[in-house]
Amino acid sequence: MSAPRRARYTKIEKLVEGLLDQHDVTQVPVPVESIVSSYGIHLRKGDLEDVSGLIVRDGSSVTIGVNAKQSRTRQRFTIAHEFGHFLLHDGMSSHVDHDYRVNFRSETSSLAVDVEEIEANFFAASLLMPKQFLDEADAIEALDSDTAVGHLAKSFNVSRHAMSLRLGNVYREYSPF
Repeated sequence: MSAPRRARYTKIEKLVEGLLDQHDVTQVPVPVESIVSSYGIHLRKGDLEDVSGLIVRDGSSVTIGVNAKQSRTRQRFTIAHEFGHFLLHDGMSSHVDHDYRVNFRSETSSLAVDVEEIEANFFAASLLMPKQFLDEADAIEALDSDTAVGHLAKSFNVSRHAMSLRLGNVYREYSPF
C-alpha cells in the first residue's frame, strides 16, 4: 500500500465514529489504551530518549512503544497517533528480510510535511477529542477563554495545546489559517 497523496479526513472521521460506537464510548476521557489493547496490540512504556513513540510490526505481533518520560497527556496522544498508523498505514520497512516494520513518532511528526503523519495526528486528535463530545460540552464557547480550554483539556485528558489546536480545527471559522 503506497502512502496517500493527501490526508483522508472524512475517512478518518468515519473510522473514529465507528471505533467509538464499537467500544460503547459515550463520555470522555476516551479509553484509548483499552481500545488499542482490544486489537491485540501490546503497549510498552520506557525511556525512548527524544522519540515520543513508535509502532513495531513483526509478523502478526504489533507493539506500540511510548516514552514514559513524557507527560501522561502526551503519552495518550502518542498512543492514539501510533494506533492511527496501525489502522491507516502499512508502516515503513526498516529490515526487509524479516517483515519487520517500524514507524517512529518524533519532534518532526507534527510539522505537517508527511501525509501519513498528518493523518496520524488528525486521527489521534479526533479519537481523543471527538467532535460530538466537544459539541456536547459547548466547546465552541471555550475558544476565547484560556481557563475554559484548560477545563476542557482536563476533562478530555489531553494537553491544553492539543485542545487549542483541536478547537481551532473543529470550529474552523475561528482557525488562524
